[in-house]
Amino acid sequence: MKTKLPTPQLLPSGQYRCQVMVAGKRVSVVEPDPDMCQAKAIALKTGMIDKQEERRKSLSLQDAIDQYIELKEPVLSPSTVRGYSTIKKHRFQTIMNQNIYTLEKSDIQRAVNLEAKKVSAKTVSNAYGLIRPVLKEYGVDAFGVKLPQRIKPIKRYLQPDDLGKLIQASEGDSCEVPILIAAWLGMRRSEIIGLWWDCVDFDRGAITVRRTVVPNKENKWILKDGAKNESSQRTISCPDYIMKKLKELYTPEASGQIFKIHPDTLRRHIHKVCQRAGITDTTVHGLRHTNAAVMKSLGIDDGHAMERGGWTNETTYKKTYSYVFDQAAQEGDAKINDYLEKLHTNLHTQ
Repeated sequence: MKTKLPTPQLLPSGQYRCQVMVAGKRVSVVEPDPDMCQAKAIALKTGMIDKQEERRKSLSLQDAIDQYIELKEPVLSPSTVRGYSTIKKHRFQTIMNQNIYTLEKSDIQRAVNLEAKKVSAKTVSNAYGLIRPVLKEYGVDAFGVKLPQRIKPIKRYLQPDDLGKLIQASEGDSCEVPILIAAWLGMRRSEIIGLWWDCVDFDRGAITVRRTVVPNKENKWILKDGAKNESSQRTISCPDYIMKKLKELYTPEASGQIFKIHPDTLRRHIHKVCQRAGITDTTVHGLRHTNAAVMKSLGIDDGHAMERGGWTNETTYKKTYSYVFDQAAQEGDAKINDYLEKLHTNLHTQ
């Protein structure tokens, strides 16, 4: 019986890979030449060369990332894969072609230090958040690397009056309904553009998040079944005002995507509406922050707020999204100051 030879596969990096089973485990061989790749794979399969010895000779960090992406791609979102590919292309270039088995923590630390001079601490942290598990897959320890400290940015968020002005200024805009959904329901841009008519329940007055429109690794926008995560697959009660607007767009033969616009179109229209309203400029994501702040100011239970917004955990919701409106913060400061001033006065009058 003729033995089937391993077939070299071209990787995005330009290298070739063969996979063979050795001692019940799948082993990869990566080489720049397809014939050499196949020959080494056969040698590994037949025991002519040692698996660990061969692996330690030729696996660069970028090839390790390629293999990691290929392994995880079936369970990752297209935008996550795109993000990983972007990191491989632009970050840690001083070590990207280095053999991972010769990498030391000092090499990684120097690469981190260099990146910290060029990009934000968050970008460095995200990049390190990829290479660490990649290296772990191959038994390489990358823990303990010191990352640059994140500096909390000073952001200007919409206030309650701004939100009312935005809703008013969006009237008649071609993107009025998706803007209302962003402000009123706090949905993500990917979720809004991914809405189909089968997501709208006119009888119940509700919208269900079933699909998203996200960029893939080629930076092309694609429709993806499912939401960002399990918590994001949710049904949100929709006010009559928005339901009426949706009914005006609906026809009996309507099906498929509701808002047939490019995601960037929605972004541009929000900027224009903010300008017309004379309020702080924002984005769809900014409106999501504002929606969280509204729920917080109204005293909405955190569990319900997280369910409504599709947040995975309480820490993310509280730390990242639910800011306090300026007026509420000022009233809170006044109460604290008033209490301490009275306490101080009482101590001196005793």
